[in-house]
Amino acid sequence: MKPLQRTPIILTVIAGAIITTILIFQRTKQPSIALTEEWIATQVADGDSITVRQTDGSQMSVELCGIDAPEVKQGEVPAQTLSNEAKDKLLKLVATADNQLMIIPVAKDKQGHTVAEVMAHGQGEAEISFQEELLKNGLAKTRLGGVECPNQIAFENAQRIAKASKAGIWGQLK
Repeated sequence: MKPLQRTPIILTVIAGAIITTILIFQRTKQPSIALTEEWIATQVADGDSITVRQTDGSQMSVELCGIDAPEVKQGEVPAQTLSNEAKDKLLKLVATADNQLMIIPVAKDKQGHTVAEVMAHGQGEAEISFQEELLKNGLAKTRLGGVECPNQIAFENAQRIAKASKAGIWGQLK
């Protein structure tokens, strides 16, 4: 077969593969995988909540997926201290990233906040996971139940590191 005769056959095969793929995805009704979106941090509410906006002005509240940072409770000084440390750590992570964050949406919570993994570009090719950083420092715990994050295993490993070194939360448990 001559090369010019093969070209239409190859193009037909490729088109058929694309159409088949589209039909499979339409039949399974699987939601597409969320792509990373670039956002600018405008506020850190606490150790696991950030408000972000895009250049077009659209804004959203983001809850960090897979973790739970200490909340301030009336009369609990250790919880207050750890809550402040978690918020300070998150503020430092945001500042280090020059407020440029990568948001990977996973779900919406009951209050309508976007539950997402939050990352920033690190040095070189590395990306910094805000969840892993908070967990490794013992400033959050992995959240049981609910939405499972794409990097949940990495989060659990980061928590193991904090437990082993008795960092943050894990140093206060008796």
